[in-house]
Amino acid sequence: MKRQTIALVMQCTPNHGSSLSAFRLAQTIVSSNEATLNNIFFYGDGAYHALNPVLDWNSLPVDLGVCVASLQRRGEEDAVEDGFAIVGLGYLAKLYQQNDKVIVLG
Repeated sequence: MKRQTIALVMQCTPNHGSSLSAFRLAQTIVSSNEATLNNIFFYGDGAYHALNPVLDWNSLPVDLGVCVASLQRRGEEDAVEDGFAIVGLGYLAKLYQQNDKVIVLG
């Protein structure tokens, strides 16, 4: 049986309760033999994860993309932490094309 490919879209701030749940979900998928987590896209308020990470997203072996427009709206496009790639909404469109499932959180 083919392993499902999954991407996550984070839309909540780092201090929101669902952020920890999302991080734990990502860890579970990574350790699973049934699915592969390929990407996490930080969008809207989720962009704050790339500015001052409370959770260790870089410990996950996945591509981390943060929306450039979300950063620009917050005046923070130059403050992204290492490990996060600044990407456009085309990245999000590719997630939907290249993965079996996209889970939006937040």
